[in-house]
Amino acid sequence: MSRHVHSQVPHLAGDIYVSLEQGTMKADLSVSNLPKTSNYSIQLNSGLNIKFFRDSTDRFSYSAEREYQPEKSYESFQYWFPSNDRKSRYLPAHFKISYLGAFPIHADSTKLSERGDWKGNIALNGKTIRVTEQSAWYPILYNLAEDKTYTSVTYDLTIHVPGAKAIYLNGQPPQKGSVAHFQSDQPFPLLLFAGDFDFKKEQNTYLINTTLSQGQTQVLDGWFTRIKNYYQDHLDVPYGVDVTLLASTPVSQRNDWLFVTYPTVASVSPKNWLNTLVNPKTQTISDSNYISLISHELGHYYFGTVFRPNSTLYWAFLEGVTEYISLQAVRDLVGKSYYDRKIRQYITASRKLQNFKGLAEINSPSEINETYRYQYIPLLLTGLEAKLGRPQLWKWLRSILQTEKPLTNYAFFKESLLQSGVDERTFEDLESQYLRSSAGLPNLLAAFHSYEIPSQSNPTTTYAYYWGVTGQRQSPNAAAKPQVFYTGVKRMKAGEDLTKVSQRYFDFAKRKCSDLEECFSDFNTYETLEQAQKAQKNWLNRLLATHELKAVDF
Repeated sequence: MSRHVHSQVPHLAGDIYVSLEQGTMKADLSVSNLPKTSNYSIQLNSGLNIKFFRDSTDRFSYSAEREYQPEKSYESFQYWFPSNDRKSRYLPAHFKISYLGAFPIHADSTKLSERGDWKGNIALNGKTIRVTEQSAWYPILYNLAEDKTYTSVTYDLTIHVPGAKAIYLNGQPPQKGSVAHFQSDQPFPLLLFAGDFDFKKEQNTYLINTTLSQGQTQVLDGWFTRIKNYYQDHLDVPYGVDVTLLASTPVSQRNDWLFVTYPTVASVSPKNWLNTLVNPKTQTISDSNYISLISHELGHYYFGTVFRPNSTLYWAFLEGVTEYISLQAVRDLVGKSYYDRKIRQYITASRKLQNFKGLAEINSPSEINETYRYQYIPLLLTGLEAKLGRPQLWKWLRSILQTEKPLTNYAFFKESLLQSGVDERTFEDLESQYLRSSAGLPNLLAAFHSYEIPSQSNPTTTYAYYWGVTGQRQSPNAAAKPQVFYTGVKRMKAGEDLTKVSQRYFDFAKRKCSDLEECFSDFNTYETLEQAQKAQKNWLNRLLATHELKAVDF
């Protein structure tokens, strides 16, 4: 963490004013400690109107130009100061900025849209405001030459929210009252949550606006601590400050998701999703999938905060590598059985990839879709682990975390592996087998052939169990709930070809929902009947509120 504390990052100082009643945000800020560059832009939310950019001594105003580049920031305009000849850009080391904006207040739940909330939204519901670094509610420097966005800043800010019960600014403990002063010499991406909410701290975890019981809180804090310690031990980088768990509601009816703005893990849910994590009767995590989810989100401290990806392999490093280290935590903290189930899920999902490109062929971040980043990349890294050994993969990950300002493209992927100790000949073999062409996908799947025969390594297990689910994605304008079709739990003898069974299911799923872009489909396998039944129950309970469920056979 020390290299990030001492490296040059922007510093924000001044006052932020928010009206929960009017939906307005006003700021008078001083921005300093800016790097020397003429190849930059300053991102600021498109709903915020600039009053002025002034020099640091407040003697004159800068002229500024702007444009909209959604591929860089969907939520914001890109501003810059033209030089005198207007042929280049000029960035002072320190400037002042004042701006004001007004945003909708979504207080009437009957008028909420089906969808329409997301991490980059400036979300007001009449009781609270929720904004994140993706919202670009504060000026964010983007260095074009390094493809680096300076979302993390040091700060000395006073937040004014009349009528607020409490205010939270990411990186510091929440404070009671309608005015709060926050100061940090350590850089953080800025998430602001303010309004009518309570907060408390349990051991190593702050809890904001949650309704978790004391027992549930202790269970979650215990898992957070175990996972953080696991990552620290394997990556040789201290986890940093205590995690904050934040609960909020969407300003829409259906959006329900989890995100991380380190050190905050935020749940945005209309159904108080955080309360489902811990079974109140048994005081245990209610589903192993939740441990996997928690470990993934906590892993983003390392790949997202300590190491900030960019360039063509942005999603591979940000989500794929994070999912891989989460998989390792699951393997060691939950057990091999659940780990094997995750591998089978990766295999099943990766098999559905179309127009596949090997990692070396990726030319744009947009070519790495969700299946590629969340399923294929961790499977690929597991394949490399089988060839190189688990210690070598951890050594590689540790070396990545120590790399300053890389462009995370394929050249970096290759060079970082070689510098971590993989010899050239070994890498060339891996490259030709997995990385250079579309043949990399079938080659990788073939390397996991043993997973195609469930429980073959355990001679006492006679059967494997499976079931499938497919359905239409929700449409904001739909008059009725979309349909979901699910099968009963079936069993097959160990040794039967799971590939043929899963393919038969996906052929069936296509007939039920021909437009693949508008549908989702999953085929799940388990080692025991109890595991399969429990997982199916959890799936269907989550879908019940949003879909019409229909049992089918195939």
